[in-house]
Amino acid sequence: MPLSGAEYEVREQVLAKLRAEVRSTDTALIGSLARRIRLVSKIGLLKQELGIGVIDVVAEKSVIENFVTSAVKAGVEGAVARRLAELVIESSTRAQMRSRPPEASRDSFLKQFSETMLRAEKEGRKLIRLDVGEPRFRTPSVAVREAKRRLGQTPTIPYGSSAGLTELVDAIVARLNDQYGTGLRRSNVLIVPGARFGIFVAMRTALSSLDRVVVCQPAWPAYESCASLVGARSLKVSASLEDSWDVDLTTLEEQLKLKPKMLVLNSPNNPTGKVLSAKKLREVTELAKRTRTIVLSDEVYASYCTVPASSILEYSDVESIYVNSFSKELSMTGWRVAYVVADERKIEKMRAIVETTLTNVPEFVQRGALAALKDPSGRAARARYRIGSRVKAACAELAKGVFDFYVPDGGFYVFPRIKGRKIDSEKFARYLFTKHGVGILPGTVFGSYRNFLRLAITESETAVRTGIKRIVKAIHQW
Repeated sequence: MPLSGAEYEVREQVLAKLRAEVRSTDTALIGSLARRIRLVSKIGLLKQELGIGVIDVVAEKSVIENFVTSAVKAGVEGAVARRLAELVIESSTRAQMRSRPPEASRDSFLKQFSETMLRAEKEGRKLIRLDVGEPRFRTPSVAVREAKRRLGQTPTIPYGSSAGLTELVDAIVARLNDQYGTGLRRSNVLIVPGARFGIFVAMRTALSSLDRVVVCQPAWPAYESCASLVGARSLKVSASLEDSWDVDLTTLEEQLKLKPKMLVLNSPNNPTGKVLSAKKLREVTELAKRTRTIVLSDEVYASYCTVPASSILEYSDVESIYVNSFSKELSMTGWRVAYVVADERKIEKMRAIVETTLTNVPEFVQRGALAALKDPSGRAARARYRIGSRVKAACAELAKGVFDFYVPDGGFYVFPRIKGRKIDSEKFARYLFTKHGVGILPGTVFGSYRNFLRLAITESETAVRTGIKRIVKAIHQW
């Protein structure tokens, strides 16, 4: 029955009154938020005086739990409370950051430092590049020929599938199934433009704002950068040279008690060359399984192993995402082609991101990668073997000098520590580049390793030995 004129007017008055109460409540809410920001700003100043970082994942976890618990008691949806908590935490973080000078990320330092050396080379300066993480052997000629052939076949380059070239996906599936005894299918693999993007898209799919990610350090800084980009928080588990860079299970278990969403592993490791033993990987995966933590395993250096190496793919009972690339194995860094392996549901979500942001990896690039993968010549394998020989030569040279180091199990990096001296490795790296023409990366790029240097052993053996001798000379002059 329609309302009479008088009834309609009464209800309009009630509606206006309720809206006024809502506005009053909103004003009170903003007042409470302003008071909270003033309080956290004071907390931020105290943290600065104490030398403590702004982000405290334990405190954030407590805030979220308090919001959700209070909401449930008040009859408010927990999901709504969590979103509100995320907004409040982000505003609190910004308030605390205002009093601090902006800090460049470790990942940014890496890129900027390498760009500086690249510019110097283009200007004609002769450098020994022990900083750059690329194999530097010739890309398989079959890849170049096939890419050129495909480009010449048609006057246009059409769109391709966002999942990747079917023939390439099938070749990867067959190879992994043969190598690890897995039962992967085409729907478990996604072609992506480089391992870095693979890491990002894996995190973007699996993580939400303020979710926690455990990163085992020393570590490639891109893991932390990608986590930050999706709004997640990084928890660090630091290994030591004294423990041969092995993951400390006790420390890892403590961090997993905070219920992180993801654990990042990199074996063989960049920068240490450490390969996790099958026993250690099983112990780590058991902890991850118990806490329902997704394992993100970066295995881009697997083809450079000198010891037996297990893959996360062999642990089918653990929720995982595997990332590998053609960059290191086949010296195709600039081609930007890699692949991600996960369950079908995750792959579909990741594919949607690729489809939305990139459409697809260019097909002629994928055709080149497929040709390189199937190349029967064995030239890439022999080139990797030669790099392994250079790593041995580098270790022999380092053993003569002022360094402690772990002889790598895989990859093409050595991560030595300068003996008996406290040297700021960032300043030293700049000095070494400026005065001695050698590029390295400071240990601080990979975590709290101020006295360490990362050396990429991909130049000729003569250049590597000369570079290390210059480093030793520079340390004595320092």
